[in-house]
Amino acid sequence: MRLIIEARLADEDSDSVNDGDGVLAVVERRDRSLAELGLTLVEGRLLLAKVQAELVSKQVEWWLSGQTHCQRCGAAMRHKDSRSTVLRTVYGKVTVKSPRVWSCVCERTVQTPQRVVHPLSKTLTRRVTPELEYLQAKWAAHLPYRQATAMLKEVLPLDKGISLSGLRDTIHTLAKRLDADIERDIAKLPQAVADVQVRTRSWRWARQSTRRRR
Repeated sequence: MRLIIEARLADEDSDSVNDGDGVLAVVERRDRSLAELGLTLVEGRLLLAKVQAELVSKQVEWWLSGQTHCQRCGAAMRHKDSRSTVLRTVYGKVTVKSPRVWSCVCERTVQTPQRVVHPLSKTLTRRVTPELEYLQAKWAAHLPYRQATAMLKEVLPLDKGISLSGLRDTIHTLAKRLDADIERDIAKLPQAVADVQVRTRSWRWARQSTRRRR
């Protein structure tokens, strides 16, 4: 028995279905035994990685098709070149094409000459999905960094998507972001409110978390 999984794209405007990039995976079972029931972990991870790559690539391609004209005057923007951008997702790394275009002449002034615009990099500044950050933060809060990294790699197609040092950096970045949010909240409070404990809460958590994992 062979299960063939293909990618097909449906046009939301006309409900027409177009062929995607062909076969995503072939699952084969050579006998009638139920000893190997369902997808194996390896097959599941491989399938998720391929589906993710297909979906992300098509989403980026669709989004970029709407970035070819100036948002101000509607004029077509001249293409300069195309590069690759790596996006880290919960189902692995995805490499997508990221074109660069020249800024529109309507934006050109003496102080602002024509420049190269990188629409995708400008929009996806961090190049990591919130789901991946969430899982890293959640499991790093319960396990040492090394064990959290190994666990995520075992159940998800993240062999090259995360690392021990990368997970540690992510936690520290999240702690800084939380601290900045707290600082903004403190600035909105009345002056008489004692804020010393609130201000140091996130950094104390980050230091304690780091000591536990050494």
